[in-house]
Amino acid sequence: MIIMQYSFTLPADYDMSIIEQRIQDNGHKLDGFPGLLLKAFLFSRSDDSRLGAKENRYAPLYVWKNTEAMTRFLQSPGFVRLTQDFGWPLIKTWQALRTPQVEDVRYKPFLAITRQQILPYSPLTSFAMNGQLCGWDVYLWQLLDITFLEEPGHGEDNYRIGYLAAEENLLPENAV
Repeated sequence: MIIMQYSFTLPADYDMSIIEQRIQDNGHKLDGFPGLLLKAFLFSRSDDSRLGAKENRYAPLYVWKNTEAMTRFLQSPGFVRLTQDFGWPLIKTWQALRTPQVEDVRYKPFLAITRQQILPYSPLTSFAMNGQLCGWDVYLWQLLDITFLEEPGHGEDNYRIGYLAAEENLLPENAV
């Protein structure tokens, strides 16, 4: 599996309700996307004292089951629209080492990300992975540790989860 993320840092005076509305209007459109384990629609607001973010940011995070699914998304009209609205992103990827059960993280409102350098000649068979979602970038030799939380975390990057899309619709049967 592949973890993928891009982010857009927005101006300090950007009306972040535009991002929140975009998530509300479009988040569900990725439910059922073939090959997508999950997409966390992440954002931070510089005026959110609870989160402690210093920037306004939109930073979606994906977990793809394979490269074909990721490619299908990157070639989709939805991604074209995103680039037209926000610009051409630098896309970071990590090979997944641990993935969560979607139902275990589905309704968590916060996410914390920590990155750690993997030192040269380190044993690659064991890492201190604390999060539900972990991966590594073997080009940058970086370990990624992501925790889904009920309350804001203490990662390098902390976000609110506006919506969590999944390949399978996991809404309760009686939800409208």
